[in-house]
Amino acid sequence: MFSLPRPIGTAIPRAPLYALASIDSNEVAGTLGREILGDVQALHYPSVNRSRKHDALRLRQRTPMPPPRPADGLVAAEPAVATVNVERITEDSTAAPNAAPHSLDPVAKLEQARNAASATALGARSEARLYFGADPMGAPRASIAPWSPGEAPQVIVPRSDRDIKLAALTPPAHDDTASKPGQSVAPKGEVTGPSRHPMSPAERLRLSGRGRAAAEKCLANAVYFEARDEPVRAQIAVAQVVLNRAFSPFYPNNVCDVVYQNAHRHLACQFTFACDGKRNAVEEPDAWTRARKIAADILDGKLWMPEVAKSTHYHDWWAHPNWVGEMRRIDKLGGLIFYRPRNWGDGADEPKWGDPKTTAETTAKL
Repeated sequence: MFSLPRPIGTAIPRAPLYALASIDSNEVAGTLGREILGDVQALHYPSVNRSRKHDALRLRQRTPMPPPRPADGLVAAEPAVATVNVERITEDSTAAPNAAPHSLDPVAKLEQARNAASATALGARSEARLYFGADPMGAPRASIAPWSPGEAPQVIVPRSDRDIKLAALTPPAHDDTASKPGQSVAPKGEVTGPSRHPMSPAERLRLSGRGRAAAEKCLANAVYFEARDEPVRAQIAVAQVVLNRAFSPFYPNNVCDVVYQNAHRHLACQFTFACDGKRNAVEEPDAWTRARKIAADILDGKLWMPEVAKSTHYHDWWAHPNWVGEMRRIDKLGGLIFYRPRNWGDGADEPKWGDPKTTAETTAKL
């Protein structure tokens, strides 16, 4: 049984008017009734007589009070303004206000005039409250008026330091860079250094020291073990695929994490050499040196393959993976075919680095 608490004061039980008898001679506490503190009697509320309740308000005037008589040795005070009594009467009432005497002294006439003015103002406020819901105590509504001359508020701005230079924050009045042919400015946030070159992948990934060395080694492993028998351009494309994944929101943002993603799953990882169970030993020094060079140059932003662009997948020409149906073919370099998922777009909003001319020169040297 669950009983809700009753706030104190909502019901006060009355004193018990009777006590139940008990036939048990050994009982000490006695027999209790239905209520612990006694049975509560029913409360009877008086009925409300609304026969004389009406909504109309009428003003009943009264006869002006005579001026007060001055006491012995005192001067008569200024007569006070008389108040008007408001009474509720029926709509069909024909009672007429008491007429004022015809002959009144100047003080009585002044009091009568004040009573009439007060009655008119009070009647207007009462009728407005009754029929229109207006607040009789509120101020009258008026339109916004302009400031009078000399009354308008003045905003005082605190004085700033005059030594602060805003040259770096203020845009130039005329932009001459757009009118000069043959020049291009990288987008905002992609320019660094005195030569104003686009940020390299290493700068975007904030690689330095041991982190940079680890990224180069992981990237060189992917190039060497995945495409050391392919042409140089295909090897550069493999390294570009790894960096495309590092900048994609669908993969880790770390080079080593991208290369060795799902390496614990046998033949179910991202790059086969990481989970095929074979011993990864470098047996071709020249190919390893070339892979290390490709990894370093592409991290520095010197290599970019426009043929593969934003490709994130590739496979050998003789393989037929089950995910090809979801891909858009980009290009084929050597024995590798490169793809990008159709529902990922073209990757135009992802970073880009390098230029084909520098890539061609570096490829010729490798």
